[in-house]
Amino acid sequence: MPTIQKIQLKMTLVNRISPVRVANEEGLMLNDIIPARHKLWWHYPGLRTLNLLLLCAVVTDITNGYDGSMLNGLQILPEWRSFFQHPTGSRLGSITNGVRYGQLGALFIAAPLIQRLGRKKPIAIGSAILLVGVVLQVAAQNYATFVASRFLIGFGNTIQTTACPILISELSHPSQRTQMVGIMNSTGSFGQLMAAWITFGTASIVGSWSWRLPSALQAVSSLFQMILSIWVPESPRWLVEHNRTSEARQILQKYHAEGDSASPLLQFEMKEIARTIEEEKIQAVTSWKEWIRTHANRHRLFIVVTAGFIIQWCGNAVLSNYLHLILVNIGIKSNRTQLLINCGIALNGMFWGNFFSMFVNRMGRRPLFLIGMTGMCFALIVITILGSFQARETFSSALGFSAVAMWFVFGAFYKMPAPMVNSYIAEVAPYNLRAKAFVIFGFGDALANLFSGYVNPIALAAIGWKYWPVWVFVLVSNFTIIYFFYPETKNLALEEVSRVFDRVPSENSDGGETGSDSNEKSSVDGEEIRSPGSKV
Repeated sequence: MPTIQKIQLKMTLVNRISPVRVANEEGLMLNDIIPARHKLWWHYPGLRTLNLLLLCAVVTDITNGYDGSMLNGLQILPEWRSFFQHPTGSRLGSITNGVRYGQLGALFIAAPLIQRLGRKKPIAIGSAILLVGVVLQVAAQNYATFVASRFLIGFGNTIQTTACPILISELSHPSQRTQMVGIMNSTGSFGQLMAAWITFGTASIVGSWSWRLPSALQAVSSLFQMILSIWVPESPRWLVEHNRTSEARQILQKYHAEGDSASPLLQFEMKEIARTIEEEKIQAVTSWKEWIRTHANRHRLFIVVTAGFIIQWCGNAVLSNYLHLILVNIGIKSNRTQLLINCGIALNGMFWGNFFSMFVNRMGRRPLFLIGMTGMCFALIVITILGSFQARETFSSALGFSAVAMWFVFGAFYKMPAPMVNSYIAEVAPYNLRAKAFVIFGFGDALANLFSGYVNPIALAAIGWKYWPVWVFVLVSNFTIIYFFYPETKNLALEEVSRVFDRVPSENSDGGETGSDSNEKSSVDGEEIRSPGSKV
């Protein structure tokens, strides 16, 4: 039996938590090709320059983190509450969801924009739109203008956040791809930290500039992105697809192979990119209907759709946008104390986000997903118990601050899956469906946040601590979905992951798909190998 078939059959019995391994035609894997480095990455000129240029994509999540933390801080500021006539319920929800409506609107154009213009130009376009929204937000004189400004911020940011993880996944050095996307996601925590301390600092300003100044500073990261996107290279995969192979080779040679035209890594990457794109062109992987054509793509679609909801439906949206209401419910009403807690939560998130992003390749995707969901679930159970005690007694500062401590624990566990979600989506989706995958993921993310934006403030005001068991149930559901349907992609190149989905035998595979019959039984290297659907 050919070696590649042996490898494919072996994959059917690999434990879900173990990385699936796929070889290329010569039996080599990406990890076999990547040259050993004896110095830290910044000692290599090509890699150093590439990582610095990729900052235009890496910092994109700062806007998301900044926005949520800023809104938490603004709700605490008496000047903001007074200026907008103390918004509550659905009125407050509309302010929170302004960016989500913009997100939904942008998703209709993000994929074709990225497919047609490449990965780098949409980053500049999204940044420009966002900057217009920030100007309008700073100048807002009424509720309607403020909500409209947030629509533009969400619209521009969604174009950024759709293009940036794709550019990072397709351009960064293969040994650093997952870490780079993980750092991108953890920059949201840096944005949270910035906004938390800025709103804390401007709280002493008399008048509307106590909230207008934090609003204005939201423009800094997008201005940086727009300027740096001028120099960042284009995605080699996009260039190859558009018959600009020589440009793609030059980019990979300069930044991945340190100028070595004979580098085995360069040859491997070019061959893998060309072969994968050619295979997908033959299969006409261009239509949205491609998502449901094969079992492999239906599996991918399920992951992409559910991931957007899972990462936002953990209870985190309550903490991100309605910290003021949470703290009031547990008896912490001092504005200064609330602002300091907001700062602490932001610092906690930034630390753990960066920490866990360094372990994505070591631990794997599934362990981080599953441990994170389990930890958040137990933290919310404890918060529920503390809330029930608080409700039966007069407000106790000890119980209140114990609940705050558990929110810090919750935030740490949330940062286990959060830094790697975008890289996981990029790994799961084949090249020509990758932009569409981020659009679908974005829809799930936006719909989950729209629901949370309106329901959370109403539920917190109506039932208080009794709302937390709802999220405990949701987290159990998330865990179940991930355990049974999310495969491991650790240490695989994007093209290798694609072949895992397309060629691994499946008990549900139909005649039109590539792969062995689900009941096939073979002997590989002396071991009896059965597919998951066969009886033992």
